[in-house]
Amino acid sequence: MDFDDQEKTPTELRDVRPSSFSHVIGQDHVKQALQIAVDAGFQEGKRLDEVLLCGPPGLGKTALVQVLADECCVPFTEVLAQSITNAAELNSALLSSSEGILFLDEIHLLHPTQQHALLIVLDKRRIFLSGGKSVQSIPVAPFTLIGATTDPDGLISPLVDRFKMVLHLDYYSHDELGKIVQQRCLALHWEYEPELLAEIAQRGRQTPRIALRLLGAARRVAVAAGENRIEVRHLLHACQIERISSRGLDNFQQKYIRLLRPASQRLNVLASMIGVSTKVVTATIEPFLLRSGLVVKSDNGLRQLSQSGREHLSEIESETA
Repeated sequence: MDFDDQEKTPTELRDVRPSSFSHVIGQDHVKQALQIAVDAGFQEGKRLDEVLLCGPPGLGKTALVQVLADECCVPFTEVLAQSITNAAELNSALLSSSEGILFLDEIHLLHPTQQHALLIVLDKRRIFLSGGKSVQSIPVAPFTLIGATTDPDGLISPLVDRFKMVLHLDYYSHDELGKIVQQRCLALHWEYEPELLAEIAQRGRQTPRIALRLLGAARRVAVAAGENRIEVRHLLHACQIERISSRGLDNFQQKYIRLLRPASQRLNVLASMIGVSTKVVTATIEPFLLRSGLVVKSDNGLRQLSQSGREHLSEIESETA
């Protein structure tokens, strides 16, 4: 291997990403829709249609858009929508997008004023600048807008209507998470105990970002101990240090289910007792607990532990005793 090849060899988890749709694990319905759009564009000699990707954080929306740009062989410009606070910053992003893909991550965080301005650009393919009594228009390159959002309700309806494809990402199965972890280990030449894949998948909360974070934590423990192979015991040690349960619950989630052991509670009471806002509870603490059936909501909004939630809480307390 020459020096250039060595420099290209990935050494960190963040250095590894899929290079084609065939390398993307999971999200088969999204991959198929995007691949068809790419093939249709090549057949007709047209640019890719606008796409909106919806789904919770950590499911790989950005990685999919990077692969999409590679498949289309076009430049890729990524902008975090919340960094755009005025018309000048929006115009700068639009003018720098070249004839490729402009990816607006968390597009719902655009102020409604900027969303309306973006709507006009998509319709007219021009930027309109007001100067005194005159209005100047500047043509923009024939870019494709790709939006990613964790909150589609934050977008104005006319803007959503401009996206020719609105695709929703699913959570991952344990098997898919295990394959993603294995893929990263192979790409980075990390040796691992075979049982490690299932153990990480069990704690990954159906989310690749979380599973890969656990992989990184386990490897740090292994490296700190001077060992070359990542083993289950390294993962368990990392989870013990970071207070992550066998089902992937973090410290806040464990505190949440402990508060529900005596009796059912309302959302505002739980948020007050944990010390966070109700928005944090509903957006980050509750989703997996409800999705996994550890916690259930009654018709009047009360949160209560399910039988499996009580069993897992007993397991957590026996491990920490």
